Amino acid sequence: MKFRYSLAVFAFLLAACGADAPPTADASSYVIDAERISVSGVSSGAMMATQMHIAHSGLIGGVAMISGGPYYCAQGNLATGLGVCMKGGDVGVASLIDYARQSAEDGLIDDVSNLQGDPVWLFLGTGDVVVHADVTTAARDFYAELTGQPVGVVDTVPAAHGFPTVTVGGPCNEMVTPFLNACDYDAAGELLSALYGDLRPAGAATSMLIEVPQPGADDALMLPNAYAFIPQSCRDGTACGVHIAFHGCQQSAAFVGDAFAAGAGYNEWAETNKLIVLYPQVDSSKIAPMNPMGCWDWWGYTDGNYATKNGAQIGVVKATLDAFAGTTL
Repeated sequence: MKFRYSLAVFAFLLAACGADAPPTADASSYVIDAERISVSGVSSGAMMATQMHIAHSGLIGGVAMISGGPYYCAQGNLATGLGVCMKGGDVGVASLIDYARQSAEDGLIDDVSNLQGDPVWLFLGTGDVVVHADVTTAARDFYAELTGQPVGVVDTVPAAHGFPTVTVGGPCNEMVTPFLNACDYDAAGELLSALYGDLRPAGAATSMLIEVPQPGADDALMLPNAYAFIPQSCRDGTACGVHIAFHGCQQSAAFVGDAFAAGAGYNEWAETNKLIVLYPQVDSSKIAPMNPMGCWDWWGYTDGNYATKNGAQIGVVKATLDAFAGTTL
């Protein structure tokens, strides 16, 4: 496993179980172990996760995707996003790989050689009727080429489109609010173990979720604050890794409060494994640019730079990470 440094569209409707509102935004910084930074996401959040990983592969050392597709799948076109990037067909993996390599040469993303050996974890429920298996297969092939290693797909769990948990949420095979699927399957634990190797067993999440500022959020169509789970050991000065977890459409604080952050299952693993979990939050918009469901920008509604280091939302998440560390990572 390689970690570096020290210190979906409108139909992608995902949500989670709620909890008490967190306190006022906290701008504290922490000792960040930047060799332990990874990212995951579900549905539109999965598309955002791969964008974050590819753009900042010099910093982010692994990715997990639930119901997602390959980097730059939509190619800046909503029709493509709604088409082959959800319904399946020939996504054109070779051209997406070429785009990533050219973008690296142009300095728009980090050198793709950073991806060699990175862990990649992919999941698609057998009951998912929103994302076709072709799309996840394309993500598998994309990452297999650029990481230089086989990439598997967990595709045996009878989950509908949503985030699988052990007991939290609706029936496993139904796509219903809160779009967490109680499948007797701990997706958060499985993906974190894949990204970080052997972990201590999960424990009770005794720390509170807090809100943290998202610098530049207004210009990126994001909410002012993200959620974060920070174990007491990290508060006390222990060097901690960071896992970034991207919610899906209709799953930000604008729709469900801290539902996803409280209910997906990440925090219980973070509590015992010196991990901070950052939950970035995107806003919704009913005027141009249209994003009424509060989806992450994986087709270009912010601008054409959306999948690069110059992308507005990628920039906000990176700035939030830097604020955590109190320095530029």
